[in-house]
Amino acid sequence: MTLDDRKARVLRAVVEEHIETGLPVGSRTIAKRYALGVSPATIRNEMAELEETGYLDKPHTSSGRIPSDRGYRFYVDELMPQVRLHDDEVYALESLFRSRAKDVVSLLKETVKVISDATNYLAFVLGPDSGEVTFNSIHLLPASSRKALLVIITDVGYVETCLIDAPDMTIDEMRYVSDMLTRNLGSVRLDKVADRAQALIREEASRYAEIIDQAAAFLRGLATEPDEERLFVGGTANLLSQPEFRDVGRVKELLSAIESEGLIQYILSNDHREGDPIIRIGAESPVGAIRDLSLVYGRFTAGNAEGRIGLLGPRRMDYARSVAIIKFCERRLSESLS
Repeated sequence: MTLDDRKARVLRAVVEEHIETGLPVGSRTIAKRYALGVSPATIRNEMAELEETGYLDKPHTSSGRIPSDRGYRFYVDELMPQVRLHDDEVYALESLFRSRAKDVVSLLKETVKVISDATNYLAFVLGPDSGEVTFNSIHLLPASSRKALLVIITDVGYVETCLIDAPDMTIDEMRYVSDMLTRNLGSVRLDKVADRAQALIREEASRYAEIIDQAAAFLRGLATEPDEERLFVGGTANLLSQPEFRDVGRVKELLSAIESEGLIQYILSNDHREGDPIIRIGAESPVGAIRDLSLVYGRFTAGNAEGRIGLLGPRRMDYARSVAIIKFCERRLSESLS
């Protein structure tokens, strides 16, 4: 249904007032705070019609109204303004990406903390799928007698190491094997590396077969890393500060589902909506545990792979500002990890 201009302006005012205060909104408040050019009685009639058509709800304990999921959806799709982040917010976010010395895990953890603090919502980052990752180089370093340190640097900046068995080798031999592994496996996705490694074993001298086999086994282990190890969550206590979630038991149940039952991973892997960022409001969620919440998330690129970054908050979350923050972090993470 398309709303006429006056109803749309009334709906926008109700949504933005409720986002700011968390309270049901009355016609007098709208008339006083928003220059709509009509009387409180006219606004009251428009709000009544918006309620009848499903854009507003009326709590039993109040004469005011609050937006419904349908009202929020119309606001997000048709009425929501684009906002600019404040200079201090931009500075805090930019400081994450100024130091190129950060390892990937530290960068993702710090990103979660900064955006959860900035929004007072729960924030999360799901790191790139390791099965999509390739690596830039492999290095063999001397460790001890018949041992070598295998160092793998992925295209997104992850550094992985393990100790492997190796024959006594000169530094020149280690360089040769490092170059050979990098040259032959560097462009191969981690979940495809086993087949290429077997072909490489057939091509190379048997002296290096054990090293190639161990390197391939280690890479296969990286490709099967569970999603839980790629998920970083911050600001869970923020949900407790929202007036909608005074039931501590219910919030604890929700947080348990988020942190231990793969709820976020399930939602992201089963969400095929178009758009960036994607916004799921209340009952639009495929998971009952968060149908009183809203989810805003986007994608960032990391080499050949993708990650996700998002916010989980009440249905009255500040969608415009949340979208601005997520889009900013998408762009800067993609730049840093590429």
